[in-house]
Amino acid sequence: MDTLVKDLFVGIVTYNPDIKLLELNISSVKSQVDYIVIVDNHSDNITLIQELANKYHCDLIRNSLNKGIAAALNQATSAGAEKHFDWMLSLDQDSTCPPNFCFALSQFFDVDEKTAIVAPIIRDRKNGIIGHNPESEYADVRTCITSGSCTRVSAWKSVSGYDEVLFIDSVDFDFCYRLRKAGYRILQTRAAVLDHSIGEAKRSKLFNIPHSQHSAFRYYYIARNNIYYPKKNHMYLRMLRGHIRNCRALFGIILFESDKRGKCKSLLRGWIAGCTMHRRDR
Repeated sequence: MDTLVKDLFVGIVTYNPDIKLLELNISSVKSQVDYIVIVDNHSDNITLIQELANKYHCDLIRNSLNKGIAAALNQATSAGAEKHFDWMLSLDQDSTCPPNFCFALSQFFDVDEKTAIVAPIIRDRKNGIIGHNPESEYADVRTCITSGSCTRVSAWKSVSGYDEVLFIDSVDFDFCYRLRKAGYRILQTRAAVLDHSIGEAKRSKLFNIPHSQHSAFRYYYIARNNIYYPKKNHMYLRMLRGHIRNCRALFGIILFESDKRGKCKSLLRGWIAGCTMHRRDR
């Protein structure tokens, strides 16, 4: 039987989700918390999402357009804050929490008052554990992905939430950086493991270099935020790395992908936008 965590709620962001996976997601966590809010970014299957929300007694915030992951996370956190919850577990639409996942994470909420995020081990369904893997029960980390992480609502407020200009890509990295700059801690614990689909990387047959393929729409934000996120935070070495990543992505498109013209054009537009954006553009 799952242990209910009273001061924690769940926020799920959806955009054209697989309804069966979304139902597994909701049902896996329903008995672990008192409140679930779904923020939908104008999905085509919103009627089915509404039916699930009704079935599992979840609140549903329906956006009239795709506002992006950052705005949706802010909406979800605001909804929980209005109900006086202290922590939010954010989940992707296809995540599935194991039994007592929330309770395991909640054991580290009070390590100290500056703990802003408690994150699990992330295990890709095909590639095994990815990212950090602390050797001790828990450890301080620089960044974590949003899905499966619990965020202290007061810390979210203190850094003005997620940067909605980012829309998608680098949203979690930027949020983690600003939290640490404000003196907060990000903890990752071995006590909780979340199975998660990161996405497949298609390998080049010429160089055996992993290359993830994306839509032209996504390439715009990847290229833009590779530059904008470090630039706005005065992380100039990371910004240099962003330029290198954009170069690598551009060559990857040319070598391995279809719609080369459209994707290259979108990536270059994003790259230029990242170079010309300033904090006042927010």
